[in-house]
Amino acid sequence: MCASVNLSGASGDELKTLMRLASVVKNATDRVLALGAAEIHQRSRRELGPAGMAKAEGHVNPQNMIALLTGCSRSEAKKLDGLGRSIMQAVPLPRPNEASDASDDSPVTPPWHAAISARMIAGEITPDRFEALHSGLGEPTAQVSAADLAAAAQQVLSFLHPEDLPETVYRDSRAARALIDREGVAERENEQYTRQQAKVWRDREGMVHLSAVFAPEDGTFVKSALDLLLGPRIGGPRLADKKAMAQSQLVQDDPRTIEQLTAGALVALVRAGAAVEHGAVLAKKRPAVQIVVTASELTRPDGDGIAFIEGTGIAVTMKTVDRLVCDTGYQPVVISADGSPLDLGREHRLFQPAQRLALNAVQGGCVWPGCEKPPSFCEIHHIEHWHTGGKTDIHDGVLLCKHHHLLLHSNGWRIHRDASSADDRYENRYWLTPPRSADPRQRPRRLRFSGAVRHNPSLSAGAAHAVKRRRA
Repeated sequence: MCASVNLSGASGDELKTLMRLASVVKNATDRVLALGAAEIHQRSRRELGPAGMAKAEGHVNPQNMIALLTGCSRSEAKKLDGLGRSIMQAVPLPRPNEASDASDDSPVTPPWHAAISARMIAGEITPDRFEALHSGLGEPTAQVSAADLAAAAQQVLSFLHPEDLPETVYRDSRAARALIDREGVAERENEQYTRQQAKVWRDREGMVHLSAVFAPEDGTFVKSALDLLLGPRIGGPRLADKKAMAQSQLVQDDPRTIEQLTAGALVALVRAGAAVEHGAVLAKKRPAVQIVVTASELTRPDGDGIAFIEGTGIAVTMKTVDRLVCDTGYQPVVISADGSPLDLGREHRLFQPAQRLALNAVQGGCVWPGCEKPPSFCEIHHIEHWHTGGKTDIHDGVLLCKHHHLLLHSNGWRIHRDASSADDRYENRYWLTPPRSADPRQRPRRLRFSGAVRHNPSLSAGAAHAVKRRRA
């Protein structure tokens, strides 16, 4: 049926409206599929044996039956099954064909996700976002109660932006879990390092293959080095230095694919490392792992503070922070009670390094709704242009990736800060207004801040210091 629908004559507004309506139908359908999958699982539970629904119809297990009925993959069937069971746990449905145990008068404790499950059933949260939130926060343990998880879920939802992708919700949920599960951060960090491995082998044609998995800290360092080399082709910031601009142009004009350039960059890095000449490849730049930690975490009396790898929401222990500080020290950034960075100077034409650190810590990357580019790929945009009298004030600076920065200046988009807003959260004062060509009604869209310091509840109680650690 879809093949017969011709959308080539639809206007841009009609096409966008159609996609929005289709997504509403899809989300409603996903909820029905999830409930159906959970019911199949219930009727195929292990104690029913061969009489269970799935086995009675010749299926190996419920997931296999769900996959064949819906045409989805087994992994998607498993996801549907888990989503449906979460709904049924939170909102138990009557079963007319099953006798209830009248002798059991013990109260049923609802699961920690009951409130967010109800919001998903009501259509306030999409199934994909619910799954990201649920899996990101995890399950209760001896150290983390159901009440802790329920409160963390509400905190994540309070920061939810209308255009957040499920991946963003998952990242924020993992960060929220880290703050209530400090022992778990250390365990997870150690476990991730045990999974770090690389395999190199040669095939019969003489080609050498490389397969590797890195823990977050080391992986971020490797990716940072590659991003420095490939930045001009993958949306990295523009450069002002003439020599760097010339080198950037060479990368942009290179006819090889990104994958081919990545292979060449790895070889160049290994050769430079073998010769102990990092400058031969990276010039004056050096790859880094940026770590953000608040003062309240640094001064915890039991020493179990945690920090976050900038732009990822991945938590690390204070032992990792201390090790990196021994290498290159730290740069303090003052954060006010509403989560905004305090002004660090504004008399220069360009934003200064200290201002950049503060914006990275608070804004966390490109603030354009739906964009996931990290701070290292961003430029700082003056909300009020310098040439029209604007100052390099940190409150008038926002991080934008190269693509969205160019789009803003070239296509009539506008960012403004509502200084008169009574909202107590810094990030809720910044808005993006589209041109009439993109939206005839020019409805403002709230910008999306995702800095690591936003996850720390201590910011609501007063000023804090955010400290950035750099590994070079």
